[in-house]
Amino acid sequence: MRPQALVFALLVLTRFVVAAPSAPSPATSPAAAGSTKPSALRLLHRDPAAATARTAFVDVNVLPMDAERVLLRQTVLVEGDRITAIGPVGEVAVPTDARRIDGTGRFLLPGLGEMHGHNPPVGSSVDYVERIYFLFLSNGVTTVRGMLGWPGQLELREQVRDGRLLGPTLLLAGPSFSGASVASPQAATLRVEEQKREGWDLLKVHPGVKREVYDAMAEAADRLGIRFSGHIPLEVGLEHAIARRQETVDHLDGYIELLGGDQGPLDPARLAAIVRSTRETNTWVVPTMALWETIIGAADLASMLAYPELRYLPKAELERWRVSYERRLADPKFDRARARRIAENRIVLLRALSEGGARVLFGTDAPQQFSVPGFSIHREFPLMLAAGMSRYDILRSATRTVGEHLAATDRFGVVAPGSRADLVLARGNPLTDLAHLREPAGVMVRGHWLAGDTIAQVLAAYAERRD
Repeated sequence: MRPQALVFALLVLTRFVVAAPSAPSPATSPAAAGSTKPSALRLLHRDPAAATARTAFVDVNVLPMDAERVLLRQTVLVEGDRITAIGPVGEVAVPTDARRIDGTGRFLLPGLGEMHGHNPPVGSSVDYVERIYFLFLSNGVTTVRGMLGWPGQLELREQVRDGRLLGPTLLLAGPSFSGASVASPQAATLRVEEQKREGWDLLKVHPGVKREVYDAMAEAADRLGIRFSGHIPLEVGLEHAIARRQETVDHLDGYIELLGGDQGPLDPARLAAIVRSTRETNTWVVPTMALWETIIGAADLASMLAYPELRYLPKAELERWRVSYERRLADPKFDRARARRIAENRIVLLRALSEGGARVLFGTDAPQQFSVPGFSIHREFPLMLAAGMSRYDILRSATRTVGEHLAATDRFGVVAPGSRADLVLARGNPLTDLAHLREPAGVMVRGHWLAGDTIAQVLAAYAERRD
């Protein structure tokens, strides 16, 4: 089996076995489900201050993310789901009816974007849906681009938008275009038209698509004004996909294949040429570095099993992940040295793309094998640092750059008047240490405030309930 085909088979297998215990449809409103299990939404509703229309972060240090700078001792006002004012303490009047949040010694930055995330699979229980969304929020992930459509997801997107369900703002790709789902150009065109009509935000490309089918999809997408992103089918190839203006290349797919990175070092001249092409065509890349080490078998299983964040997911799900990974390593065709070579070359590749001016979007492919929503950002940071990206570059890829990429949907990703009130209150400066984003003092999503104590309460409840 060719390298990309093997990876795709593993992705499909793992995606279909992570389903939580079946219960109500994921389109069911958690607020109406009557569950007595721990719920972030119910805890939020118990706190009258959480629903206050106005909030003031007072005497807080701000990372506006419009440049690499910190604004010291600021007041930031929020009304509804918008930031309305920012200025030095003493120069911004705080409304008498505003909830005041003491920011002394703390740092306020925009909420983070997960640009290759996933929704809970079809058939998931209401409690599992709530859990996954809360895990994202608990680490400051306030926007998620869901990269594989399922029945019921569009309803989930609307429930989040209108406040019936507490979760990150969702941008959703429809059911994927793969070798199995679209066998002809006509089928691809019809599928694009159907997904545009249904209201999906973008199209998802999986491996196996023939070139003429891919081209038909691209032509229909251009005509209807919907973009396509994801994998690079082998028959299509990276250079053709870039020429057809595939909007994002996820997992850095296609680069290693093009450059022969599974066989030896990357050729500097060929690498420079594809980096230049990526930049000049304004193609965005979503690296998902940590997850890909898992997918190709380069990660250490014992280390992953020791991740403390695993305690927030059902035990049965973790067991499926363990068994799947052990089978991968036991496959007679598995080559550990080759896997490590690919992982090392991916670091070289990301360094070249970042230094070469390609536009990097932050993503971790959570939930997925050992990639726990929200917490997975802390697995991604070290690998991006290893690729030479600065802390500011990494934060920018998860905030301002996400806002630029999704500018047609809303204004967010910077701390500025008019921006959506997605904010993270960190206990220290992430520009000096990204670990300060662990255990935030609070997270705001579309103007709804989750205090650090509330986050800790819900996480403790999830750690106790592992079914």
